[in-house]
Amino acid sequence: MTALLEKAASATDHTASVSTAPVYSQLQQRTARLLNNEIRFVYVDDFESLRDSDVPVADIRELLLDLRTETILAASAHESAADQSADREWQSDDPLLTFEQEQFLFRAMNLLRYRANCLRSRLSVDKPSPKMVARAEEFLDLSEEIRGQLVRSNLRLVGAIARKFSSGYGEVDDCSSDGCMILLGAIDRFDYSRGYRFSTYATHSIQRYFFRAWKVHSRRRQKLPCTSAEVLPEVAENLQELPICSDPQAAVENLLQRAPEVLDERELWILRSRFGLGSDGLSARTLREIAADLGVSKERVRQLQIKAMDKLKAVLNPAEFNVDAALA
Repeated sequence: MTALLEKAASATDHTASVSTAPVYSQLQQRTARLLNNEIRFVYVDDFESLRDSDVPVADIRELLLDLRTETILAASAHESAADQSADREWQSDDPLLTFEQEQFLFRAMNLLRYRANCLRSRLSVDKPSPKMVARAEEFLDLSEEIRGQLVRSNLRLVGAIARKFSSGYGEVDDCSSDGCMILLGAIDRFDYSRGYRFSTYATHSIQRYFFRAWKVHSRRRQKLPCTSAEVLPEVAENLQELPICSDPQAAVENLLQRAPEVLDERELWILRSRFGLGSDGLSARTLREIAADLGVSKERVRQLQIKAMDKLKAVLNPAEFNVDAALA
């Protein structure tokens, strides 16, 4: 009877250890993710004195909720007014922030990142703390919500500067997309403690980027040769279109077979959808269509596409493309 009870107890302990093993493994993965990702923040002197103080999470969420409510009301008003301008995508319904709201949000975002970084410095993959990991992730998630609100509230600024520079640099949509990337970096670098408005700092950052891009674009145009119209037909007649690859379709399929080695499922799906590479024979889809399926912004899909293509360069071997002897 005693042996039977000991056997039953041993089986219970084994079942419990098996059931907790995946949970512990996930906790270690979350800890490793926190340790591997750098947390960027702008340090302010009073953060050190607030190390052990509670972050005003409730006040932060209340302000974000109030701003979201104003956004919904403004969006409803625009829908009723049938405001469907061509660049409506870059005319956010989020309210402009007052100086006090702006200071509060930037302080809260950097304080949350600072507190998360303090927790991160005490974590260990070998002995992860579930409470500390959950707390750090909560701080980082809330800081990303604040960052998203700051982006949306300053989207009008990006659109206005993009329209100003689009005539000499590119399309308004492309300029606005590039301007959003600069806006994200400006939010991460802005030091609110100096007492300046963020719009001033962001305007200078975005304008400097567009001015440098415009200068590069102008230099490239100046380098293009001015060829006589009489020479162009002769060049076209003598030009022979030689194939670079004997079987481009096979080369692409070979590359896609190795793509799962470096791409995750979402990145691979985005590339197949964007360039019409699926086995179902569907045509290429736009960034907007893919973004609607994933529930993210069009700019985020563009970033993932570029990231995926950069990863594919690591496994790309030109020698496998069977270059014709004529080009050797």
